[in-house]
Amino acid sequence: MAAPIIPTANPIIPKLELHLLRDDQLDEFAQEKIDKIKLAPAFDTVVPKPSEVDDKNKEWRNALVKADDGSKADTALKDRVRKELEALLTLQAQNCAEIANGDLPLYLTTGYEAKDTQGAPTGELPAVTGLELFYGDSDGDLKASWNPLEDAENFSVQAFADVANPDTSLLKEYIIGKIGKQKATLTGLPSGQKIFVRVRANGGSTGHGAWSDIAEKRVP
Repeated sequence: MAAPIIPTANPIIPKLELHLLRDDQLDEFAQEKIDKIKLAPAFDTVVPKPSEVDDKNKEWRNALVKADDGSKADTALKDRVRKELEALLTLQAQNCAEIANGDLPLYLTTGYEAKDTQGAPTGELPAVTGLELFYGDSDGDLKASWNPLEDAENFSVQAFADVANPDTSLLKEYIIGKIGKQKATLTGLPSGQKIFVRVRANGGSTGHGAWSDIAEKRVP
């Protein structure tokens, strides 16, 4: 078993800005990270694995081809796959930052960039509060809301099956942007199962805040 990572006092904050990438640029961005991480032994344990990102990137390329002069359904599929690929890349960049543990040159070997946090620390972010769960619009979907946190870069949301063992019973993990008072949609959950959800804010001087209190709901 790998030794636990002790967080550094100077955490690396990934800089992605995926929303600025054109569709074709996102393909190139993802492929670069896949290729570089495969050549970086220090990141052998990164989650998600390069193979998972590669599979999703291939799905993304196929969706792009179908959406070119395709139907509205093809365009909707393309938009969904893009969000899924962006979520995987965001999770991977954050895990690379955790593995690098303050070693910026090592982190940069993955191809991901880092935010310059010098001169503008926000301090440690507090735990997210006010987490609530609601039924989603489709089977296997829930919606979640929580109190806004101005200094957060984005939020990690985990859905898991065992309230006593969140880390070992993880079902899905999501990266959600700043949503204010809106609801985030959590897709791909097991219908009919009671699940548990927690949220934490990413950013600040320690990389992320503490996990929120746990909320629970049965998935429709």
